[in-house]
Amino acid sequence: MTIVSTSLERASQWDQICFPVHTLPLAQLLPASYELLATDRQTAVVGEGEPGSFQVFALQGKDYSLIPNTLLREVVDSCISDYKLDIHFSDRGEFSIAIILPQPVRIGEEQVYKTLILNNSYTGKTPFTIQGTTLKDERTNKARISFYRQLCSNSLMGWADDFSSLEQYQSWLGSGQMPKINNSLVDPTSVVHKKISHKKLDLSWFEQYLKEVISSFLSQHTSVTAQVHSRLTQVSPPKQVQELIVETGIPKQLAKIAMERLRKEEKILKTEPTLWLVYNAINYSLLNSRSSLTIGDRYELDKKALHHLAALAF
Repeated sequence: MTIVSTSLERASQWDQICFPVHTLPLAQLLPASYELLATDRQTAVVGEGEPGSFQVFALQGKDYSLIPNTLLREVVDSCISDYKLDIHFSDRGEFSIAIILPQPVRIGEEQVYKTLILNNSYTGKTPFTIQGTTLKDERTNKARISFYRQLCSNSLMGWADDFSSLEQYQSWLGSGQMPKINNSLVDPTSVVHKKISHKKLDLSWFEQYLKEVISSFLSQHTSVTAQVHSRLTQVSPPKQVQELIVETGIPKQLAKIAMERLRKEEKILKTEPTLWLVYNAINYSLLNSRSSLTIGDRYELDKKALHHLAALAF
């Protein structure tokens, strides 16, 4: 199997990712002389990135439910009046949409901004996620808070916000159970249980669900992740920084890029390295480098990196 390496493109407007997309039977794309013998994956996901130019992003089963970016735009616009966008996307039909609010949060000497991150895909390889969480069928009264760091255009997921307190997160870090979360340590009010797949997804239900999640996000003001980030700003990394970056689990080539980014930020900020700068360098390399990793894979590595560095900080 050929593994395709791609770089993520950037956008600051919805229009660049809100092109027409729909599903239709594969048979409609084939000449009449073709007979389909396969019984599965006969639904094509077809986009029209440019007028008259069509792309088949994936072949899915008949029950596959497509979540178009146009629907996400409609819901976000109905819930949030003032925001900016920072979008990473691939020509393969993957999208990471950072919705940045004008609400600053202090992290050490820096200022970041409260952010909602929606990941979507037309390929079927990466499930739709809200703040890194897949669709669930039970409501939660707590939302993760992500952040946007303007210095290097980072979108930082609220990975520690599943915990009710910093102490609880530290306890989990000390349990030696990384990277899998022990649900007995997590605030039960923040856990959403049964996963809902893209099969037979009711888009009317989904629209209402997304509105409720956004409402919860807008009303959530405390963040364990922000406390973790603040702690990272206070701790220097070991001398062998490159080895530390590799230990977090990212590919060696991306670790090299992260190291280059770290040195650049040290010069820009005229400061010594901290675990905060190391984490941001890793995040930068994952989202801005050419790789065969899907967007979902990139964020999974980002999550592991944060937990690994946090374990050193406490």
